[in-house]
Amino acid sequence: MNERPDGTADYVSIDGPTALFLAIKGRCGLCAEPIVDVAAFLGGPGAAEAGAYSDPPMHEGCAEAALKLCPHMARQHARRATGSRVPEGSAVPEGFSEAKPEEWVMVLAAGYGTGLMPAEGGGTVPIFLPGSYEGVRRFVYEDGVLIEKTDS
Repeated sequence: MNERPDGTADYVSIDGPTALFLAIKGRCGLCAEPIVDVAAFLGGPGAAEAGAYSDPPMHEGCAEAALKLCPHMARQHARRATGSRVPEGSAVPEGFSEAKPEEWVMVLAAGYGTGLMPAEGGGTVPIFLPGSYEGVRRFVYEDGVLIEKTDS
């Protein structure tokens, strides 16, 4: 997430340099407060399986808020911004999918690392690498709304 000049949230893109700076400093990519216990990561099943995320580490509560407040995640039929609504300089790591997953996976990890990957179209973008998985939560769409999947 970026912050617009007026202070409102911009969920269209991630400010890569700021996200990387916050992660290196052990701070949440959403609220910028220190991450003390576990770090939460949000992405699709492929990101959880690969252990590599384009979204920065965050608090579990901040990740829960993102799932509710980010229109792309919260609503099944919300589309990602395209064209002039995408901030200049936005980039996706090579090999990462921009398609909306049918399931969102929140990985809770003890520690994490950071790295840089080539970006589609040139340059590099930060990636975030969870440490050992402490927990996994899954969220699916039911009647177009995102809900937590339970094992029952």
